[in-house]
Formats: sequence, structure tokens, C-alpha cells
Amino acid sequence: MEGRVAGDVELDSAVFQVSLTKNRYEAIACNGESAESVASGPFDQLVLHLEDAKNFQSRSSSGSFKLLLAGDAKGSTWFTKSTLERFLHIINSPDASKTANGILQEMSQLEETRKFHDYLQSKVS
Repeated sequence: MEGRVAGDVELDSAVFQVSLTKNRYEAIACNGESAESVASGPFDQLVLHLEDAKNFQSRSSSGSFKLLLAGDAKGSTWFTKSTLERFLHIINSPDASKTANGILQEMSQLEETRKFHDYLQSKVS
């Protein structure tokens, strides 16, 4: 099962081969008889964003797990190699995580400032 998988074709599955001792994974996009390695990266980043990775980590030290669409989600056009590659690129980018966390912290601070301002305004009225 080797070959290229078209970027816009729905995947049958995505297989993640994991080495917890090295904290690494390799993602393989699978469609029909074709399979293509699409990304690799630190497993701890994947665990933060993917429930199946968390479950795998809790019960195994190395091996693989497979992502499949649920029965009622079959035919979903979003589960493609391109989508998988984009997702893995984003989660593997430490800058993206830092930026997202920074934005969330700033939004939280702005909300607290707004609440404080509302409190002060209620005292003046």
C-alpha cells in the first residue's frame, strides 16, 4: 500500500505511527490502495489537540493508531489529505500555539478590564 494520495480526495483513514520513547509521530494519509506519509512531529503536541492521541498515550508506549470517520460522517468532504496536512502543520508550529495563547490571554485581560470599567460606572450612577 504505497503511492501518492490526491490532496482533495476524501481519506479512508489517517494512521499515526508513534514512538513515545522518542516523542515522535509520523502521519500517513490512506485512501483505497494508496498511502502517503504527510507529516511528522513531536507527539506531545499532537496529544494536546487530538483525543485519540491522548487515549493512545495512556495505554501504549509505541505502535500506531488510526483515525476513522464515524459511520454517519462517511462521505464528509472535509477529511482530505490537504486538511490533515494543514491541521498537523498548525499544531506542530510552536509560534501558532504561542500566538493563540497570547490572543486568549489578551482577550481575558480585556474582558476583566471591561468588567472593572462597568463596575466603576455603576458606582458613579
